This record gives sequence, C-alpha cells and structure tokens, in this order.
Amino acid sequence: MSTLGTPKPDCQARERSASERRGALGNLASGRGDGVTMANGEETAYGGFSLNYTKALPHDANGNVHAPSYQAMVSALTMNDGGALESLPVGSNRSAPSASAATDINPRQYTTIQGESNPRGYRKLTSPLTGHAYDTEGADAGSLGISAVPLIKSDEFAAEMSELYGMALLRDMPFTDIADGVGAAAQVTTELSGMPFFQTDYPTNDMATRRRYNTRGTITNNADLFRGSTNGSKIGHWMSQYLLVGSDTRSKDVQGNSPSQNPSYRGINADVRHAHGFIYMGTQVIDQRCTVAKPGADYLTTWASWLDAQNGVDFNNLDTFNRRRRYLTTPRDIATYVHFDALYQAYHVACLLMLHPVHPITGARGFQFDRGMPESRSRTRSAFASFGGPHILTLVTEVATRALKAVWRQKWMHHRRLRPEVAAALITLHANAPMRITDTELRDAIGTLAAKIPQPLLAQIATHNQGQTNNDKILDSVSTGLPSIAANKNFLLPMAFPEGSPTHPAYGAGHATVAGACVTALKAFFEMFDDSGKELMWPLQLYVPDWQQGTGASGNEEEGGELVPLADGDIYVPDAIAANPSASQRRELVTIQGELNKLAMNISNARNIAGVHYYTDYYESIRLGERIAVSILEEHLSLYEEPVSMSFTSYDGEQIRIASNGGTSRVIVDGSTSADWYDRYAS
Repeated sequence: MSTLGTPKPDCQARERSASERRGALGNLASGRGDGVTMANGEETAYGGFSLNYTKALPHDANGNVHAPSYQAMVSALTMNDGGALESLPVGSNRSAPSASAATDINPRQYTTIQGESNPRGYRKLTSPLTGHAYDTEGADAGSLGISAVPLIKSDEFAAEMSELYGMALLRDMPFTDIADGVGAAAQVTTELSGMPFFQTDYPTNDMATRRRYNTRGTITNNADLFRGSTNGSKIGHWMSQYLLVGSDTRSKDVQGNSPSQNPSYRGINADVRHAHGFIYMGTQVIDQRCTVAKPGADYLTTWASWLDAQNGVDFNNLDTFNRRRRYLTTPRDIATYVHFDALYQAYHVACLLMLHPVHPITGARGFQFDRGMPESRSRTRSAFASFGGPHILTLVTEVATRALKAVWRQKWMHHRRLRPEVAAALITLHANAPMRITDTELRDAIGTLAAKIPQPLLAQIATHNQGQTNNDKILDSVSTGLPSIAANKNFLLPMAFPEGSPTHPAYGAGHATVAGACVTALKAFFEMFDDSGKELMWPLQLYVPDWQQGTGASGNEEEGGELVPLADGDIYVPDAIAANPSASQRRELVTIQGELNKLAMNISNARNIAGVHYYTDYYESIRLGERIAVSILEEHLSLYEEPVSMSFTSYDGEQIRIASNGGTSRVIVDGSTSADWYDRYAS
C-alpha cells in the first residue's frame, strides 16, 4: 500500500536509535554519585540497640529488644536474605501466650481491647527488602544518600522531641488559633523559643546540622510553630491552598441549582466556585472536606499499651471519627489525612486543580505549563500525549514509587532510626526507674536529653496523659513486672494513631520523600515565574477554614464549615523574610511555588504531628525526593527530539533548570552545571 510518507527513522533505523538512547541513559544514571551514607554510630555506641528501630520484634518489660532477634534482622536486611526474615519472631510467627507460656521471643500481651474477647494479632515488618530493588528509570536507590541523624544528646534532637510534644498538646486547636497564640499555644511558643536550637546564631560546625538550622528558622512568633524549611511554607496560613480550595466550574449552560439556591448538599451542584472546595476530575468530584478523627483521643499513653505496640500487637482500626467531614482545620485533622491517604493523593488533587481553568467561561488559566516545553511556545500545537494533562498526572504517580525505593533503602539498610514514641519512652523510664536502663552511657545520654527539654512541656504532657484513660479503647490488663510510672512523670508521647508508628524505621520518611518528588514534578511541569523571573503569585483568592467543633461558628456546620477569604493584611510573613510588609506586599509573597512547597511541608509535618516522625525526617527526605524527581525528568527530557526545558526553585532556594537540546539533557543549578548537586547530602 502506498502512503505519502513514513516516520524517520523507522523500523531497523528506529530500533538502533532507541538502543542508543537507552544506552545513553545508563551512562547518565552512573554519574549521579555513589550514595555514600554514614549512620550516626549510635547503633553500636550503646548497648541493647535502644536507639534504633526495633518495633514488631519482641521486647522485655523495660522495652529492651531481644538482641539476637535484632541482630538477625539486621543481617537479613543487609544481606537481602528473605529466607532469614521469614524466621524472625514477627507477625504470624508470634502468638498471644499465657503468662506461664511467655518467652523472651514471644512475650505476653499486657492489654486488652474494649469490647473484644480475643487477643489481637501481630504486625509484620513493612517492605524491609525494597531498598535492594533496582529500577530502569531515574537515580538508583543506592546512588543517593542522606545525612546522619542527630545524636540523642544533641540540642537538635532535644528541639525535635520538644516540638513533637508541643504538636501533641495542640492537636485539637485550629491552626488559626495556634497562629494567634490562643491558650496553650502561647506557652508552647514560649518554651520552644527559649531552646538553643530555635534561637539566632546557634553555634555548630557540623555541615548537615548547619544546613537544617539555617533553613528551619527561629521561633519568634506563635505563627512560626511547626513550619517548614522553605520560604513558602513559612508564609500565610499554615495549610496550603491546595488542600482547601476547589475548582471553578462556572458555565453559561448549567440550568438550575445555582449556589444561591442553597441545596441541602452543595456538592450536588454542577456549578461551583473555588470557595466550595470541590475538585473536578473529569465529571466526578473530589471533596476537600475530609473525614477527621474525634478530638481528644490519643493513644499509647500507658507503659502497657506502649510496650504491646513495640512488641508488634496490632492496634490498627481502633480509630474513632467525627460524624461529618470537614475542611482540614486542626493538626489532628491533617494527621488523620496522612494516616489513610493514598500516598500521592494530595499531589494528584493539586495537579487536577492546576489543570482546571480558573475561569471556565473565558477559558483563562491560572496555572500555565512551563514555557520551556514545546507546546507552550507553539502557535499550532497543544499539549496532550506529551507535556499535557495525561503526562503530568502519570508523572506525579511515577516519581512516587521511585522515591519510596530510595528512602526505603536509607531507612532499613543504613539508619534504622528509632521512632519518637521510643525516645519518649526512654525519657519516661529515666524519670521513673533510671536503673532499668542498664547501659550506663545510655542512661547518662537520656538524662542529658531529658534535661534539655523544657520542663513545663513535660509537665503538660504528663497532665495530658492522665486524661487519656477514658478515651482509649486499649485497656491495661496486666502490670506485673512493668516499671511503675508516676502520673506526674508519664512523658510518653501521646500518639494520634492507635497503633503508633508504622513498622519501619523513622529515617527517612516515606511520606516526605514522596512529597518532595511529587511537588518537584509539579513545579517543573507548570510555570513558576513571570517574564521578569519573579515568582508567580497564587492566582486565586486565599481562603482559610471557618469552623470550630460544636459552635457552628461558620453557620454551616452541617456541610463541614466554610472557606472564608483571608485578607491580604492578615497574611503572616516572618520578619526574616520581609520586615513590616504592606498588605499588597504580603499578598505578592504568596506564590504558586510557595504553596506547592507548603503542600510538601503540610503532608510531611502531618506525620510529625501524629507523633511518628521527626523534623529531620521531613527535611532530609523532601530533598531526597527532589533529587529522585529531577533525575527522572533529566532522563525523560533526553528522549525528545527537540529542545525542552523546565525551571523551578529547589527546596534549598537554588534556581534549577533541566534542559535538553534534542538528545542530551543536563541539570543546571544557579546557572551552571553542578556535578555534586545529586550527591550533596550523602555523608
């Protein structure tokens, strides 16, 4: 059959060209660093592995892991020995023995569940060998590293633990009240701001600590609490607009059911506004109102429940929830979000918002594709299969899986960092029965840590924990052999999740690494700058939730509250970013890129709010995710036959440009190629 033309190259020529391109990608992948990673040395510095991840393994009454089991786990992890993992006393290899049948590797259960007659089962380790998996796309999981975690005796670790205690105390206070210093928020601010690591000119010679300190910022205002490491995450309402606002579907063709008619459920309308909080995915609706946990209910606040959780007893699915969904309003709300989210969910929803026209009637777009992409500068081509909606929607999920492989290698194969609930238990044990910490050097180290944490914070935690007995479905049933914990010295970290942390180590953080990767993909794909190079302002009205439980403050409690406009003059801007800015200057500082960075912070720090991660887990992990995403984009762009580029600002404030000239791609950092950018955080 004849035709007017065939693609060039085609058939065998195309096959040769494709093979050459794939070979070039292998060379590109090998030049991103060797992933040298050093742990902080505490795994062997103290006896008993108390400062490492041991959850789901068997422990004694003092919370000490069964050492042979831990050593066998580490050997199986590092040697990629799935068979050895199958023999560990974990998960289905465990039972709930009677007191007389309990052993070192199968200890008894110390709690019962209200309303349940049978003992609970046991949790398994979560994807412990994923870090050994390879990939054909992006940087190899072993080629990127992250810094060692702070030492237990350091000011930074004390600051992290104190912040976690503060987060637990304020879980049920609206973020707007926290920023205003209402009630306990003012005292938390006072106590944290007095700590050395949160003050100006903190002295340190450690490069990683200095990086984290310089970008974290000091605490001088209530609105500085629980913020992130980028300017965007420090400005405005704590919650990113991407987690609040909805699409605008105004259309001349929609008949009836206009918003002014006030139906019993507004979401049934086809005609909605940004302030109504509905994101359109095709013709279906995603509601920004979320199911949230009931206020006041925290978990693992007794030694028995904490110990059972460390022994792997499965306390999942004991959560209680509010009857109605609502906008994310309090720290507990967003902690609930990250307890049950599909991992890339927030970024998928953000992408849908950015793909939707701001003004459907006129077709005006508030979010444009990056000007460096071919269709963005074309007079005749529109983007779809490449550099269009399907491309970025797929990419957001694509980078997530690669990010998980990289961070799972760090957490299981290298750092094996203890979860915050364990650090708090060590502080509690030291306060009540210090001689039960048998390693003298560890006992002294925990004493040093405890002395650095503001005592008023610890006192508030003890008071808070006393009030949890009526909220918790996990009931203490046995106290024999357990340390006696005085009510005024119960410094266990109140956990937002009944089961406490997941069954994998703290560092790095899966949510944060995925956040770093997915947000980087969005920043690269969409335009972040105007023609002068200035960051683009957020194109929509700014909103905050107006809702308080039980008060009906918004007048619309039945529909989960309202979004109300945030006045420009009320936008919070730290003095370190701009001193005494005008209302218009405040508004200009709220940018598309800043709200994306804030979104990454929100999801990452929500895990901290829940009590399962530390600040450094967030800080290092979003940067790991960023490098994973950039490596994937660098490879993708090299496969196009025409010039393509993407530009954005990194989490460290550098100007990043990923560019291809039609076959060869490169990453340009602050105007020049940077051979060490990928490897910056390796030890």
